[in-house]
Amino acid sequence: MWYKIDWNILALDNLPTMLRKPSVSALAQILLKPLNSLYYKWYNWRIDNIYKLEHTNQICYLRGSLNDKFDPVERRIYIGDGLLFDTQYIFTEAEEQDVWLGTEAEEEMVWLRTEAETADTGLDFIVYVPETIYNTQLNGLRAHIELYKAGGKRYNIIIDE
Repeated sequence: MWYKIDWNILALDNLPTMLRKPSVSALAQILLKPLNSLYYKWYNWRIDNIYKLEHTNQICYLRGSLNDKFDPVERRIYIGDGLLFDTQYIFTEAEEQDVWLGTEAEEEMVWLRTEAETADTGLDFIVYVPETIYNTQLNGLRAHIELYKAGGKRYNIIIDE
């Protein structure tokens, strides 16, 4: 490809044949050392930008990029919905009914959740991370999520036990 250049070979190929001696070729390589270093930085920058362009704000891509960067071996980071539990309404306040959830003979137990557990928390998604990553790389996680998330989306980072 046009962007894969070996500067040492290019220097040797452009030397006249009568000057292709070890000392002259070493001098040409030394003169091209700063250019080779700059090319190496540009090449890595190009690979990073292509990676960023290949990943979007979709949950599968965001989860993949978070795991690639912060947990490449175990891949324990995952993303869940912002609403923790579905809301189940018994009746509305305007109906002014007594609360009868069941009889003593019924074996089924009904669990009611607090408003904080079922209410719309305003979060669009929750990122679950291991405690070690949360404690050491929280700012990096936030910056990475901010890079990929869609505008206006709200999130929270929670420790996954």
